Amino acid sequence: MSLPRKNSEIICFCDLQYRWSKRSTDRGVEVRIELNETPDGQQIIAQCPRVFRPDMVEDIIEFGRENGWKPEEKGEAITVRLTKRGLGVIN
Repeated sequence: MSLPRKNSEIICFCDLQYRWSKRSTDRGVEVRIELNETPDGQQIIAQCPRVFRPDMVEDIIEFGRENGWKPEEKGEAITVRLTKRGLGVIN
């Protein structure tokens, strides 16, 4: 399911546009990111601490790309967690 245009933002990273949105959860903030031109592609879901800054989105995109996230293709979402030690994939 693609992200709604309302309550989401666009970021340009490495000459590609990504759409992202965040929402509060019991444990912190959940960030969902997808390729803007391929809204039905694979998403990456990041579980982040309560103190979330928009510049963290670039780190999530870069980590996802390096770890098998392919937003231009359909597929199950990849879930990652951001901690003090950095980003890690959740199985």
